[in-house]
Amino acid sequence: MLGGCEPASLEASPPEAPSLGEVKRELDGTNIVEYAASCRAALGTPKKPYFRCRDGSLLKTTNTPDGAKCDKPVWLTLDGDGQCVTNARLLKLETSKADTEMRVICRRYKKGADTEDGFQDVAIVMSNKTSGATCYFQALSGAGPDLDGSKVPNPLADPASTDTDEKTAAAAAKTFYIAPERLKLADTLACSQCHDHDPWMHTPYIDQVDGTDANHVPTDFTDAKYYLVEEAYFTGAPRSWPKPRSVTTADVKDANGNLKEQVCTSCHRIGTSKTCDKWVDWAVDATVIPATNAAAQTYSAKMWMPTSGKPAAEEDYHKKFDNHVKAIKCCCKKPWALGCTDYADLTKPDTGKDGDGKKPGSTTVTDKCVFDTGRVALGVSIAPYVVAARSGGDESCTTPLTTPVCASFSIERLLEDGTTTTINSGPNGNPLKACGTHPQSPYPGPHESNIDVEAGDLVTISAPQTYAFGASHELYVFTGWNVSPNCPCTSPGPTCQFRTKGASNWFNPASGPHPYAGDPSYFQCQALYAPAGLCKSPDAGVDAGTDAGVDAGTDAGLDAGTDAGMDAGSDAGTCDGGFCPVSADAGVLICDGGIVTMPLGNGQLVQTCQSTDPPPL
Repeated sequence: MLGGCEPASLEASPPEAPSLGEVKRELDGTNIVEYAASCRAALGTPKKPYFRCRDGSLLKTTNTPDGAKCDKPVWLTLDGDGQCVTNARLLKLETSKADTEMRVICRRYKKGADTEDGFQDVAIVMSNKTSGATCYFQALSGAGPDLDGSKVPNPLADPASTDTDEKTAAAAAKTFYIAPERLKLADTLACSQCHDHDPWMHTPYIDQVDGTDANHVPTDFTDAKYYLVEEAYFTGAPRSWPKPRSVTTADVKDANGNLKEQVCTSCHRIGTSKTCDKWVDWAVDATVIPATNAAAQTYSAKMWMPTSGKPAAEEDYHKKFDNHVKAIKCCCKKPWALGCTDYADLTKPDTGKDGDGKKPGSTTVTDKCVFDTGRVALGVSIAPYVVAARSGGDESCTTPLTTPVCASFSIERLLEDGTTTTINSGPNGNPLKACGTHPQSPYPGPHESNIDVEAGDLVTISAPQTYAFGASHELYVFTGWNVSPNCPCTSPGPTCQFRTKGASNWFNPASGPHPYAGDPSYFQCQALYAPAGLCKSPDAGVDAGTDAGVDAGTDAGLDAGTDAGMDAGSDAGTCDGGFCPVSADAGVLICDGGIVTMPLGNGQLVQTCQSTDPPPL
């Protein structure tokens, strides 16, 4: 469709102009003179002061022409047979600027022969491809006589021109075209409602005049700048036109598992007004286009988009494209959602705002439009020098290293229905858990320490045991996580928590990578432990091999080899640590380790104490 300013009614006159006090304006909108001057400055002067509608290419609704239903109806809301009235004309005009494109569509809403010059609607779109400056003009016959299409004044004609024809054309244009004030205040005449993403609309009806015809609607403005001349006036209150704006999405996975760029914006932009509200559904048969006949409601005629590459079977069409359509419609409604990019200023068509999932004014992530794509790997681990867990007071060098050191983690994920689910198991169905990996670490049972995360996932990693042993019973204490871009813990304390944004290449159109400030290429969070001292022996811990723990080989701990500590080797006939001939003392031999009798080799015997010390190493 060209010149998407719909007539308010086929039978009614154009809307009356409001009083001057009702409109706050930056120009005089009571006629086109000032507006046309602004358009002339931005888009160039006209090469012809007048044009004839029937010099343009013929637009037919085909099949049942002039009937209530047809295969290529006009994409306007019209009464009676209006959407299927045939014999409109599409014409290219030129200005002094070579990079300006200008098209006129002369429409018929009443049945009439193509040999006649009477039309009910003349709509004009003109846009400069370099600057993006765009103007719209329209004339409607309403309930009055038909518009004379044999000599239509060019709206760019300059009233101050020295050329008599142009000056005359400018005077005629002033009354021929609807004043900007009336275009602004009539809901059905807001041109940027339909032309919401670039100046040119394409439909089966308008594109029957194809690229082989000089009058065809341009197709090379899809990435160009776009703004309304006198935009402040048209988009200002009251009843403002919508400012041109568009959205796109991150890469989408179709029902066949294929990951591709958003196909709905691979050839053109998607505008946030009528394109989002209506044209997307019409283009993919989500809603039947009004006035289409039975032939136009068969596959693949009923799927206008994409214009090529449609599968042979309708079922395969839905598998290939439905997820893309679902994602773009979601971003139409919630451009702030994760997976969406909002281009609110098309004078900077490469600069959009990526959604963070937070509704305007909110600090909570609640909305997401693209699922199961943009994944990043997450791994959780325990410091490799940590072997086993210990209790807080355990500093023993002999405690068995049998208690695993582990940290469990979970993923809270946004779902397509707006709810959330918590993921506690890995891809193989085992608990999400990271445990010590040292060769001496005890096996904790099946678990998984790696998983892929999606945009908007809330990752929560619980703290592992506070106290731990090393391989030689070194003492360690948990100090936190390796906070970094690869482990962006945001919560204070021992628990690590962060929200993911999606892979940095989540938006990856064929035209070039989208500069998305996403997540790093992977997440790796490790529990860190600091040394806390050396282990201790199990007893009093001063000298090995003692009873009281003072001197080796003694009971009372005064002199080696004695009990009472008077004479080395004897104590009133008592031998403790040495040996005594039997005849040397009338006392009794008392030993800690028992008494043995040993020959001396000269016929004498000697009694001595049995040793309790272990054999030397």
